[in-house]
Amino acid sequence: MQQTLTIGLSTLTIFLVVVLSLSLYVTVIRFADAQQQTPKGTTDELVTYEKKSNFIKEFRVPMEERGLRGITTDSQGNAWFLHSTNKTSIIIKLEPDSGKFTQYPVNGETVADNPVINLAAAQLVFDKERNAVWFTDARVNSIGRLDVASGQVRLWLIPTENAGPMGIVPSPDGYSLWFAEIIGNKIASFDIQSEKLVEYPTGEDSGPALLTFDEKGQIWVSLSFSDSIMLVQPWALVPNSTSSPGMTMMSVPKPDRFSPFGIAVTGDKVYFSDHGSSRVIVASVNADLQSYDLYWTSSSASSALLSTTLPGQVVADGYGNIFFPQHGGNRISEIRQEDGLMTEYDIPTGPVSTVLFLTASDDGRRVWFTEWASNKVAYLDTSIQIPFDEQIPQQQSTITLTKSGKASLSVLIKSKANANSNSSSLSLSEVEVGLTGMTESGIMGITYQSNPPRVNLQEHVSAESAIQLQTQDNAKPGSYTVMVRVQAPEQQDSLVISRLYPIKLVLDVPQPSATTQTGESGNTSTQLPTPFDVRDRVRALAIAAIVGLVGFIVYRKVKRKPTQSKD
Repeated sequence: MQQTLTIGLSTLTIFLVVVLSLSLYVTVIRFADAQQQTPKGTTDELVTYEKKSNFIKEFRVPMEERGLRGITTDSQGNAWFLHSTNKTSIIIKLEPDSGKFTQYPVNGETVADNPVINLAAAQLVFDKERNAVWFTDARVNSIGRLDVASGQVRLWLIPTENAGPMGIVPSPDGYSLWFAEIIGNKIASFDIQSEKLVEYPTGEDSGPALLTFDEKGQIWVSLSFSDSIMLVQPWALVPNSTSSPGMTMMSVPKPDRFSPFGIAVTGDKVYFSDHGSSRVIVASVNADLQSYDLYWTSSSASSALLSTTLPGQVVADGYGNIFFPQHGGNRISEIRQEDGLMTEYDIPTGPVSTVLFLTASDDGRRVWFTEWASNKVAYLDTSIQIPFDEQIPQQQSTITLTKSGKASLSVLIKSKANANSNSSSLSLSEVEVGLTGMTESGIMGITYQSNPPRVNLQEHVSAESAIQLQTQDNAKPGSYTVMVRVQAPEQQDSLVISRLYPIKLVLDVPQPSATTQTGESGNTSTQLPTPFDVRDRVRALAIAAIVGLVGFIVYRKVKRKPTQSKD
């Protein structure tokens, strides 16, 4: 008698999209080293140039195989990261001033299945009090500690088989560690003194990936398989309970959907990346995601490979500034705490160096990240000032457009006379002004024109551009977020630095009756697309392929498929 195979809705949706989108799968699967045997030509197609940047410095890792995972920094400014394959795990220390690499092998037999190892990317955190690096390692299904002074590595096995340990953070009091099990569908605590490890289920097919503490001692967890995030009160948890009172699951209101991955809290705001899209979502820590703000990234510079920028891990520095990489956009992004201005930095190696993980140093001066496809680690030097800023009048933070109406948005661009000499590498003679965001397909239902579209900050201390907006016949009513973008290239290799600021755009128009819609590119489709339709499934496929979820789904399908009766 044949049993019914039951798969969670999100997982099933992704699987069906894989089946129906094999051609797309062939393209994006190149981001994941599915069997740690990727042909050389595959990554060569992702990395075709190596440019120079005055803002980002890269270091080539002295290893042939690709396997860079998470990264952290110690109190001396050294970078620590993990290189993992299906056979070996190595923690590597980089001293940036000398460029010296030191390797610390993680001894232990491989006990996890290959799809689990490929999906669950190891994470690290530095323990200043104990002068140690704590880490997760799916290959040995353990959390571990590297004693910096002695170089010795010790492992603690996780009770759940094939748990896929991933994100790891210390508790605010420093006495315990918390980590996520993306395959085990659990979070867990580890008491450092007693060495007691306790697991807490987060729900079937939830896929907890990364986690962080807020100022109240609560834990925020991204549930990458279930379109949700989770708020956890550790003091209220019940071990091994499937309905613990200390867990609250939250998701954005339908029809919107998201693929949460990176997550960070600063002040009263929680930031999490929609890794399968081109946006970062910002919400109040005191709300339940029924309302939220958005930061859209610029369109992907590597559009030949991916149409979305795929924001990855999200971290906050000591000053409350937010940083995240654009996995598909090949950039590092910063959201400035003081005014909410976002800055994007092109990564010198590309077009897709495959950056998913990053960390901010204690002093906030450097933001380190790993580049999987190019086999490099790098840092963004945040002490180098961008020599221009943009300002939007407060009264224009929300723009309303009617069917027959027009609106004008004033953008003031100012040069910084006190910017340091390194930032003078930017070409300020033609600073471009425009809009981006609004939907995953870019500007839709409106037209805009910047006057002038470029300003010269080499000849003027400041300049102003007026952006004229007008609705089209296919405009759909609703409230959107549009990013006002001002950008300039570096003089040497034309790497772009962009500054973006979000404004609310309200379209007070009737529902369109036409069956065509013209996007920002001017192309016309035969049916009105909505911001959250089939594209949600496509972006679900994107995250699946990029972090290895496709392999995991196939693995789960095989593991869970019932056997046929011989009768």
